[in-house]
Amino acid sequence: MRAHVLACWCAVISAIISSHVASAAEKVDYDLLPWAFRPLARPVVPAVKDESWPRAELDRFILAGLEKQGIQPNADADRRTLLRRASFDLTGLPPTQQEIAEFVDDPASDDVAFAKAVDRYLRSQHFGERWGRHWLDIARYGDSTGRAWNAPFTYAWRYRDWVIDAFNDDLPYDRFLTEQLAGDLLPAKSAAQARSQLIATGFLAIGSHDLQNLSYEQFKFDVIDDQIDATTRAILGLSVSCARCHDHKYDPIKMHDYYALAGVFRSLQLRPGVTHQRENGSEGYLHPSRLVPLPGVDESIASRPSMISLPPGVHSMTDYQDEWRTGLRDIRFTTAPNVAMGVIAGEPRDCEILLRGEPYDLGEVVARGDWRITGLPPGPRVSANSGGRLELARWLTSNEQPLTSRVMANRVWQHLFGVGIVRTVDDFGINAEDPTNPELLDHLAWQFRSDGWSLKKLIRTIVLSRAYRLSSASQTIGQEKDGANALIWRMNLRRLEIEPLRDSLLEVAGRLDLDRPPGIQIAGVGGKSPQSQVRSLLPFSSSYRTVYLPVVRAKISDEFATFDFPDPCLLQGQREVTTVAPQALFFLNSSFVVDCSQDAADRMLGAVTTDAARVDWIYRRLFARPATAEEVRASIKLVTELEPGASVRDAELYRWSTLVQALFASAEFRYLK
Repeated sequence: MRAHVLACWCAVISAIISSHVASAAEKVDYDLLPWAFRPLARPVVPAVKDESWPRAELDRFILAGLEKQGIQPNADADRRTLLRRASFDLTGLPPTQQEIAEFVDDPASDDVAFAKAVDRYLRSQHFGERWGRHWLDIARYGDSTGRAWNAPFTYAWRYRDWVIDAFNDDLPYDRFLTEQLAGDLLPAKSAAQARSQLIATGFLAIGSHDLQNLSYEQFKFDVIDDQIDATTRAILGLSVSCARCHDHKYDPIKMHDYYALAGVFRSLQLRPGVTHQRENGSEGYLHPSRLVPLPGVDESIASRPSMISLPPGVHSMTDYQDEWRTGLRDIRFTTAPNVAMGVIAGEPRDCEILLRGEPYDLGEVVARGDWRITGLPPGPRVSANSGGRLELARWLTSNEQPLTSRVMANRVWQHLFGVGIVRTVDDFGINAEDPTNPELLDHLAWQFRSDGWSLKKLIRTIVLSRAYRLSSASQTIGQEKDGANALIWRMNLRRLEIEPLRDSLLEVAGRLDLDRPPGIQIAGVGGKSPQSQVRSLLPFSSSYRTVYLPVVRAKISDEFATFDFPDPCLLQGQREVTTVAPQALFFLNSSFVVDCSQDAADRMLGAVTTDAARVDWIYRRLFARPATAEEVRASIKLVTELEPGASVRDAELYRWSTLVQALFASAEFRYLK
């Protein structure tokens, strides 16, 4: 590994030197650069021996590698397993009994029947809730500032909902990025479009802020650093922020490049709804004037006739102090003021290099847009009256930019297979792992761009492929020759994240509310101790989908932390997957799981009467399949032999809920085959 990094580093140094001494007419020698910096070209689709196996062009790239190693891919998963896999991957929810019956009984071919099911999931509103949450991990989404003084981001939910809607609408990815970086600068055909674009800029305002930083200059440049890091790692897979204090030690990024970007973000006005200091006592950090006014009407609120309207204008949370109960000072509007977190254009201003990253030790001024990252297109020309954000967005999404489509295609693959073609999904620099199939990744990236940056088309292509449909069973030859499954001879076994796990528990219990909760669901709380200022108004036990539960930085719930929810202060494109004792204890001891088990058992007892039918009812809803004869026998034996304590009021409900709880804890419920 060290030898590999050293060789790559030497190659980059050589390329940088060559590019600096070469004339403008000469080209960079891309052979000296890491593979990801090379121009994106459409690879030749390889020939394969078994022409009957591929269902899509991408299958040929996979089969060619398997045939070369003498590995036979697994057979396809059965229809029930496949539908459960697709339902969770595309919507984050288990398939309904009607969906299972329609798919299993469909007389059409497997290809046709599965395509119909996939298209239905892609049209579902729940698609955006599932895939929007993936992006929120990358966007370091949180509903509070975090750090030592944790203040509520009262309007962060608007950005979250915008992301969900963007995925449902299949907003082209280049436009999706452009609106988040410069939506306030784009023309709009209507007030609704203008407000949507303003809300999108919440991406730049949503980062963790240190409100107790006594130095405004330090605070300002820390925010800029967060914006640079989020933008470049999310979109390019490069950690440009490492060049804040010195030239990047590995990737071809110099301090000059960093401060050319810093000038772009310095030229905006941040509107997060809070200020960096508590200026007027305990309420001083709440500043509605530091938000972006929105044109038009919030249709999601206006469509709710039961809502209580506030008069027009910007409202301070402190205006409602009389309604705060028991000293907690709840801040909860049934109708939110017409404002959002975001950014607006400020005075265009270049940035000086901060020597050693210190805001009071200034070096030369660097022009906005004048970044010269070797191997990437030159930075855009930024006029004197432009901050440069729109130019940056266009540079990131240009056809000459090789990283943007590669990085996102790899992220999509990772969410569907559990691991990326490049395993280091947030790092495409020199320290990145080599792609297991670079031609396949370039094929996907090229197709993604050619299809108008449509994420739904890319996801559909991958899900309908033969590779996605493979069973997860093990086989001797595959394990011996490719134990890590890098060549994709089977589907990886994947554990469900906390969101689909919790949503599934609620769904089986009959408690899941599939509506979107209205407005603000986070509150400021009295007290001067650190991290005591914010609480969620939707507890873990609430019935809404998990994506809508507020993410309070520095106070993530124990349940979220147990199942590897990412740190919302940091960008994290791939969550960790740990196996620890608290996960098992959650299913054994959590009052939430106990309640869901009892509610599910109560539903079952009201629906069917015989013991065998009851066991089958449970298995179909937890595992999307009927119970086997042996499972029926063992389950009835368990239920019959259970001895409820004297304090148990309903012995039958106790016995059956105990069975449900035991099956909730099973690997089959918690994992996707």
